Amino acid sequence: MWAQFPTVKGTIKDSTSKSVIEGADIFLLIKESKKALLHTRSGADGFVFGQVPEGSYRLVIVAAGYNNDTIALVVKKGDSAALNVDVVLGIAGNELDGVVVKATPKPISVKGDTVVFHADAFAVRPNAQFEDLLRKLPGIEIDKDGNITMQGQKIDKITVNGKDLFLSDIKQANSLPAEMISSIEAFGTQSDRAKFSGVKESSNTKTLNLKTKKGMDQAWFGNAYASKGQGTSYAAGGQTTKLGGERMLTASGKLNNINNRFLGVESKNLGSQNGIQTTGSLDINYREKWGKKLTVGASLSGNGQRLDVLQNTSRRTFFSDSSLQENRLGQSVNKNYNYPGHVMLTYDADSMNQFQLNTSVSVQNSTNLSQDTAATQNLLNNGYSYLGSRTQTDNKTTQKSFNLNNQLDWRHRFAKQGRSLQLSVQQSIQTSSSPGSLFTVLNSYDSSGNALLKQVTNQQYTQSVDGSGYGASVMYTEPLAKGHNVSFTYSFNTQLQKSDKNSFDFDSTTGKYDKPSDITTNRFNNRNSSHKIEGSYGMNNKTMNYQIGLGWQYNTLDNLNFTPDRHIKQNFTNIFPRALINFNLGKGKSLSFNYNGASTAPSIEQLQPLKDITNPLLETVGNPDLKQSFNHSMSAYLNSYSMKNFRGIMLSLQGDVTQNQIVASTTLLSGGVQQQQYINVNGTYHLGSTASYSFGLGNKQGTKNSGSVSTHLRYGHDAGIINGEDNVTSSITWGQTLKLNYGITDKFIGELRGGVDYSGYQYTVTPGSNTQSWSQNATVNVSYELPLGINIQGTYSWMHQGTSGLLPSQSSGVLNAAIFKRLFAKQRWQLRLSGFDLLNTNRNYTQSAASNYIYTSQTNQLQRMLLLSLVYDFRLYPGLKKAGMASGANPFGRG
Repeated sequence: MWAQFPTVKGTIKDSTSKSVIEGADIFLLIKESKKALLHTRSGADGFVFGQVPEGSYRLVIVAAGYNNDTIALVVKKGDSAALNVDVVLGIAGNELDGVVVKATPKPISVKGDTVVFHADAFAVRPNAQFEDLLRKLPGIEIDKDGNITMQGQKIDKITVNGKDLFLSDIKQANSLPAEMISSIEAFGTQSDRAKFSGVKESSNTKTLNLKTKKGMDQAWFGNAYASKGQGTSYAAGGQTTKLGGERMLTASGKLNNINNRFLGVESKNLGSQNGIQTTGSLDINYREKWGKKLTVGASLSGNGQRLDVLQNTSRRTFFSDSSLQENRLGQSVNKNYNYPGHVMLTYDADSMNQFQLNTSVSVQNSTNLSQDTAATQNLLNNGYSYLGSRTQTDNKTTQKSFNLNNQLDWRHRFAKQGRSLQLSVQQSIQTSSSPGSLFTVLNSYDSSGNALLKQVTNQQYTQSVDGSGYGASVMYTEPLAKGHNVSFTYSFNTQLQKSDKNSFDFDSTTGKYDKPSDITTNRFNNRNSSHKIEGSYGMNNKTMNYQIGLGWQYNTLDNLNFTPDRHIKQNFTNIFPRALINFNLGKGKSLSFNYNGASTAPSIEQLQPLKDITNPLLETVGNPDLKQSFNHSMSAYLNSYSMKNFRGIMLSLQGDVTQNQIVASTTLLSGGVQQQQYINVNGTYHLGSTASYSFGLGNKQGTKNSGSVSTHLRYGHDAGIINGEDNVTSSITWGQTLKLNYGITDKFIGELRGGVDYSGYQYTVTPGSNTQSWSQNATVNVSYELPLGINIQGTYSWMHQGTSGLLPSQSSGVLNAAIFKRLFAKQRWQLRLSGFDLLNTNRNYTQSAASNYIYTSQTNQLQRMLLLSLVYDFRLYPGLKKAGMASGANPFGRG
């Protein structure tokens, strides 16, 4: 009987720092076998194998960056309840007579469904950040806002050594020092519930886990800087970072009026930046183990921003018998103050029970002032055109909001390995208040130029949105035969939202805003409740693992409109399978398939039958009869890498189908006014594929010289309604990207990135307005160390946007450069001169196409600028000093 056998447990520690090693793989093998009987990963409390049968075993411990260890183990029935095994691992390295022999770094490795990028195989310039490293990795893209995708999937979580550190905003990880990172692991995102139970979830997003270099668990990195540019431009700030060990901390602050172009190093965003931005912020991320049982994590921020925008836009909207040309000139001032916080408390009562509390809170205050003028031209298909309308707007909105979310989890392991029970309860509160004023003038004309209508709206309003919700879930897992399990999950959730808007027009007789506006006044309640039951079966062995299941979901959408009084209650039932299958195809190769189904309830803005006339040329109104949408998504991934020739390939296929997709139906009214109302449509689906091929360069392949070629292809079939007619927008987008990274010497690092993109749109309602366009881009990035420790860096980015329908082609190039020298004996001070948009050619011009329109905009932004900065860097390595790091070693390396 299992109960007669003891438990094997222990800790894994670093031989130098004596700190606990988390994430080490521990295998229990029968003495003469090559196949693991049991496998687990070490955590902060070590590892546990429950109920180990009598026999002779080998305990094999493997941890990245450490020498492997094997321990002989004999288990007898008469042993005590627990066998303790404490393991100390030495840092990996092959030393001969004091000389360290370094192996050729491998850029990529594949471990099951995890792709590992090894940081030392990619050349980055001095003081590089995590974002610099990411931009060099095959299959990974970063947009201008810092959002990360891999193989077409969004990165929604970043952990450090397997631990959650960035609880609120993962973009804060982008500024981490690259030199601290040993490797980056990429895999499908899993919830804490899935990690605890061992039952993998189907996921449409990915997680990046950063593993720090050995000896870095006690290291402190940081900087402080002060900068001055032309005129009134300035920047100041700093950051400090400690990763690894039981305490992790990142803290950063910034204050500047240069659109965050310099934060101790130059910004990586070379593209358009809308408006002139003044920013002040403080961000702290903290995680530490308090005692033996409690782990505390916290992310706290305070952000203030002012954004001044001057924008010129043009929009061409197509209908079956005509098109509408709108030209608009506007300006706005937006002030936003945001104070988010997130605290996570994890209490390990014992080896069998864990409690976790997640609390997040956000307080936000914002003010927006906007003014614009616009005119529309009606263009008939017979060639005749006329002025349809002229408008003027002057709007002001302020908003104060508060959000609170709590989740409490209890997780329990039973004595039988693999059996677990998890309970969870959630609670949420949201409240916002948005008083504002609206002034618009709309002049409409007929085809002969005669005035049809002059409509003046002058009103003040208040709008409040309050919400609350609660939910609960339970999950049970049961092991079957070896490597097989079943799981059952039930969850309940309900959300209530109340929106109340009261508008009052200006009454010239009283001189006050006391005339009720029936059109823009409404009170609306919405409750969305769901019951969900899932069952799944899983299997895991050396060559494959899978999790297949079936789910049943029952939703109630209950809407109550008070003006006029109307009650709408709808019930929905969905049955959907889910599947996750992973194949281990041999060393360095893996194949996976994924299917998932999920419902999306309409938002209260989409439901509330309240007319929004903020833009008099584009009115929007909600629809209380909306149904929930349901999305089926499928994906497949193939990853392969060869250490013999340093070549690898990553392939992916994605597809999705949406039932009752929520879209905005467009109707053209007199005077060139468009009215949009949300509706449900069917017939929307998408297919996509990405491929990335990576390779070594020259005779130094695998030693920081590498390249990759990536391709993406996507087909979209999006349904909609225009002027009461069904419209299908068929779109094809294709792109090719080349990345080359090369270090000719230790002093020179070069990077080339180039790409070409194609997009084409076809419309069933207006085939004459079909559009297609090509764009090309190229970026060259170089870093070189001159004599006397002077460093120069330069980046040139070029973009060409081809013609799109009636839109002309556009080209622009941006040159940024920097020269700096480290000062004084310890090289910690740095005098740095930065130049941004030195050619003064960035015009911030964008263009795009969508369901039935093409759109262009040109927005003000900072132009050419020089910035002189004094930077103080520090690097403290107490862990390496203990290991015998020479006291005179330069912690900064080159420069």
